Amino acid sequence: MSILEFSVHVRHPGEENPTIRLACKLAQRLHAHLDGIHAAPLPTAAFAVPEAVTAQVMEAERSRHAAEDKAEWWQKTLESYGLRGNWRVGEGDIGQVLCLAAASSQLVIMERSANPEDGALGFGATSRTIFAANRPVLVVPTDTALPETGRRVLVAWDGSLEATRALTEAVPILAKAEQVCILDGHADTGPDGLTWLPSLDLTDWCSRHAIFAELLHFVPVKSTAVELLQFAVDMRADLIVLGAWGHSRLAEMILGGVTRSLLREARLPMLMAH
Repeated sequence: MSILEFSVHVRHPGEENPTIRLACKLAQRLHAHLDGIHAAPLPTAAFAVPEAVTAQVMEAERSRHAAEDKAEWWQKTLESYGLRGNWRVGEGDIGQVLCLAAASSQLVIMERSANPEDGALGFGATSRTIFAANRPVLVVPTDTALPETGRRVLVAWDGSLEATRALTEAVPILAKAEQVCILDGHADTGPDGLTWLPSLDLTDWCSRHAIFAELLHFVPVKSTAVELLQFAVDMRADLIVLGAWGHSRLAEMILGGVTRSLLREARLPMLMAH
């Protein structure tokens, strides 16, 4: 029987935080292997000033070596939860390091700052990782007060490729959840006016995967993001599962969009897939 492989981004090695605790408790419940991933920063701006390159590279190496020395701390953290995993350190851009780690994982877990680094155009580490990892990303707000995640799950479903990927990748979590609610906002036609093909019978699909879910028709009157978050509050959800950037990335950057609004406003973890 294969084991699940999770990776969690550790921003500050040696310091346990809500993201690490949620990752450990989720891995514990799903009997998953959990790797800790740290990216030692190498500022790209350093290369704009040739005389600063050597100093910046040496500083990045010192940072990497200091992080590598935290392997024992990570193993003790895992042992306290009865888990196993590895300590992996990369050097450079956070998004690139996490995307590489994602290649050997079923799920990447990363924190999102209370003051999101994803700017108005959405090019921060969180959005870039979701967009490029080719794996689902569990985004955890740094300031979350939740003790754990994945017990009461809200799924946002619209029949898109992104939503389908998020749903299928979340099966291990959904099958272990105490409550699952699927908001079905699936339209009869796609963005080009053509019929969505093929359709998915959610009731039958959930049954095959031993997922006991409540299906509700979802037709937002105003803001999709606002109504989705309000529904999550009403059901006391501790996780939202949804597809990311189902429309043109350029259109969402210019006009806004559900993905960007949720990354900016949500105060609970979200499992997102692109």
